[in-house]
Amino acid sequence: RGQVMEQMLRLYQEEASKEGKCHDGNGRAVVNVSGTLVEESIRKRVLHSLREFWTSKSSSAGNRERPSIAAENYMILCSPTMFDATSQNAAKAAIKLKKYEALWNLAHEAINSVDPFFASHYTAVAVTHNFEGSPHIDKQNLCPFVGFAVGDYEDGTGGIMVECSARVVAKVNTKNRMARVDGRYPHWVGPYDSKRDRYSLIYYRTDGEVEPIGPAVFTVPSDNV
Repeated sequence: RGQVMEQMLRLYQEEASKEGKCHDGNGRAVVNVSGTLVEESIRKRVLHSLREFWTSKSSSAGNRERPSIAAENYMILCSPTMFDATSQNAAKAAIKLKKYEALWNLAHEAINSVDPFFASHYTAVAVTHNFEGSPHIDKQNLCPFVGFAVGDYEDGTGGIMVECSARVVAKVNTKNRMARVDGRYPHWVGPYDSKRDRYSLIYYRTDGEVEPIGPAVFTVPSDNV
């Protein structure tokens, strides 16, 4: 099996090289996609809020709610509407949301400024700090998610990488931008300087109708990052 995989990766690299395309370390072609730029005043407030939030929680336990993901901090905020109103989960979600209401409201303001439709449909937000690597599939998602990142990490790094096909990977620039990505495809965060900070908000939906799987990304690829 190992020899077959090595041969496949070598053939992918040869194919990408012949076509003159950039390729990842495994020889697959990489296309660049950029999200929609978020209004400067909003992204500055989001950055300030997330810096303060994670600084205040840095010494407390339980700030990695998804241990399988490599992130310095990871928290999920859920709308109580995604649970049965009489359930304990709904009660816990409501208490947690009340505690972090200011952050939830700011996150909502940000996405509503770019994508009013999805702003009225997402059911949860993942709030992360220094998320890195971690290839995975979002099995519970019922539709594409919207990703938004801020921080002092360098431009052109720390993008969302998503496997569009066996031969193509999209590098999605979400720094100061919001982009729609279907997390039901394998995806991860690209490399960036670990001495810098990368904060992100991931808006997703796990309740309601299932949206059929379509393309992995929803912006026309370009040569620019």
